[in-house]
Amino acid sequence: MSLPDRSVLDNGAVLVSQALPSNPFVAFRGSVPAGMASEGDDFGVAEFTAHLLLSGTRRMGAQRLADRLESLGATLEFRSSEEVLLFKGRCTRDTAPETVRILMDCLSQPAFPVGEIERVRRELLNDLRIQEDDTRYRAAHGLARIVFPKDHPYGRDPRGDATRLKKIRRPDIAAFHHAHVGAEGLILAITGDVDRGLVEEAVARPLSRLTGKNEPSPRIPEPPAYRPRSEWIPMAHKAQVDIAVGGPGIPRKHKDYYALYLGNLLFGRIGLGGRIGSNLRDEQGLAYYAYSSLDTRTFGGMWSIGAGVNAANLSRALQGIRSEMERLRASPFGLDEIRDGKDNQVGSLVVSLEQNSEVAAELHRMEYYGLGMDFLERYADIVRDIPEDSVRAVAAKYFDPGNASVVIAGPIGKARPAL
Repeated sequence: MSLPDRSVLDNGAVLVSQALPSNPFVAFRGSVPAGMASEGDDFGVAEFTAHLLLSGTRRMGAQRLADRLESLGATLEFRSSEEVLLFKGRCTRDTAPETVRILMDCLSQPAFPVGEIERVRRELLNDLRIQEDDTRYRAAHGLARIVFPKDHPYGRDPRGDATRLKKIRRPDIAAFHHAHVGAEGLILAITGDVDRGLVEEAVARPLSRLTGKNEPSPRIPEPPAYRPRSEWIPMAHKAQVDIAVGGPGIPRKHKDYYALYLGNLLFGRIGLGGRIGSNLRDEQGLAYYAYSSLDTRTFGGMWSIGAGVNAANLSRALQGIRSEMERLRASPFGLDEIRDGKDNQVGSLVVSLEQNSEVAAELHRMEYYGLGMDFLERYADIVRDIPEDSVRAVAAKYFDPGNASVVIAGPIGKARPAL
């Protein structure tokens, strides 16, 4: 695979492209710095805005826009995240020019019709009601709020809460869009059946007409001081208990990232859930699911362990989680485990890059985190060169039961089990 082309347009937007002519489709992925971190105290407005960007522009109403995308055989999606507004889509080479024009219209000229605002409000309020009754969400979100307290954007629900959501009005949405959605800081990665001529004419030209935004992106604050604690959320009407265990992790560009990523893979991802899944689900039959996760962002991160269990197995499941965390010190990863993990990590990326959408996602990540346009070319060597001792050390350092918080949601009654 040749190195991607990267260009910075006069308006500040960055365009990254990779020609894969053997694939008959085109995929794109991009972002604008208009996520939750840009909201200030107006919690929920970024998510509200993202949901409305396909609800009509000054040229096309919502139905006509949807019909036009369908007739083109194209897809287009927007969603809000902690740091940015994300967008992605898929089309063919022939429909790329119009698909990109529609994307630019949605970003630069959304109509925000009042009827669509009220429809989205109902949908978001319904989503909040569903989440409040979901034990897995309640446990995971509760853990995020402990690790990132004081309304830090990494710990908030993107929808805000029902009270705030009901107060958002069209001027709030329009003001947020005007202030934060524009060319400055925009990244667009495109790949598939493209070449330099198509990229310049169908992508760079309309993208270059996008104007900059009026306000600089606010700097995401460092996560507040963390103090481990436990939280229990009784939900007597539910059948399953969900467990979330975790603590602070690392930002994406931290020196421990590659070793910890591999350690997390071995601890709770590889196969059907690494050591955690093998113990809790396969050997003891205690969990419906069990895995670990590593979330890394620009200024911080979080590691976590999730498990869903029968209430009768809750104490034993917690003991099993703790024992696996302690085993990282008493019986660290062996050489064969680490070699298998490295092979899996490299092989998984190779397989994923057979899909245009995954290539576009990787190109976007490379630009967003400043990894370099040769990152994919270097990736296998990066993984192969991770020292085995570093994998063992960082796994023991971060997956620490003494620094872990625990949130348990479900039919727990008056019990308050601890890790």
